[in-house]
Amino acid sequence: MFVPRRIFPRYNISLADFKGHHVKALTKLTHLAPQIDMVLEVRDSRAPISTRNVLFDKPLQGKEKIVLYSKNDLSGVPIDLLKKWHNNKERFVMVDCRNGGDMKRLIQMIREKHDRMHPKPPLGVRVIITGMPNVGKSTLVNTLRKIGLNRTKNVARTGGQPGVTRSTSEIIRIHQNPEILVYDTPGVFLPKVKDVETMMSLALVGTIKPIKIDPVMVADYLLFVLNLQDPTGSKYRKYIKHPTNDIYELLEKIADKIKRVRRTKNGIQIDEIGSSLHFIDEWKQGRMGKCLFDLDAIKEIDQLQFQENYDEERLRVNYEIKPKVNRQANASNALFEL
Repeated sequence: MFVPRRIFPRYNISLADFKGHHVKALTKLTHLAPQIDMVLEVRDSRAPISTRNVLFDKPLQGKEKIVLYSKNDLSGVPIDLLKKWHNNKERFVMVDCRNGGDMKRLIQMIREKHDRMHPKPPLGVRVIITGMPNVGKSTLVNTLRKIGLNRTKNVARTGGQPGVTRSTSEIIRIHQNPEILVYDTPGVFLPKVKDVETMMSLALVGTIKPIKIDPVMVADYLLFVLNLQDPTGSKYRKYIKHPTNDIYELLEKIADKIKRVRRTKNGIQIDEIGSSLHFIDEWKQGRMGKCLFDLDAIKEIDQLQFQENYDEERLRVNYEIKPKVNRQANASNALFEL
């Protein structure tokens, strides 16, 4: 009887991908905060915990927030689990950022915010969209504008790789009567994530670029979480007929199927990198069905554990980031160093 692995190897990989435009985005966000009426924080529902970013908490403290779990069409996270985690303390919505019906419901929620405001904001409700890289923020902006204003032209650049949006947008109108205006911000990575599993989850949803981590390692983590969710091996049966914990056995079958096998004088050579990237991309693009990449989501941790993890993450990140004032600029232009 097949038994899936319960522990993932502690590969020696970098846990950081904090770039200059992430720092600029945080600084800009801090400057914009006094003008903001509502925050939409986008998280990828396939990695609902790994794509949570506590760096947004401090500059946007006290602002009304809705957590948007994007790409719900690709995720297997139960809505009852999200309800348990948030426990009526924080509003959340599962959305497909390309779905018009989901965007209509979101616009209605923002309109309800406008209706509760007294006095009414003379320049409209101002909303900021935040999140990790490549979780769907720009797609969200474009679809909101198409639905809210019946416009077809995109105003925010989108792409399948992180870092497409490099600077905070000028304010974008997505609705009239009432006026709803949004800022699209670049995805902001954590200065350092807590462990290897988190980094692998972020690689699988596209928050970091494919070249950041050896694709064979990422494919191995993908095999690991697939087996935890379905030990029968059905999630990769198109390549191999039985379940396996051996990533090289699986890659050999994938290479054979996608014609990445080369016969040489010394025998058969398998394109392990190309086969790994193919396997990863099939799941990243949702062509293989629904899946979760977060271990804690797969384990379905309870609300207490969810909150404890969140509190520990805030302490960890605040400890690891030290504000440093640039001597050639004023104190508001704070840089961040590890």
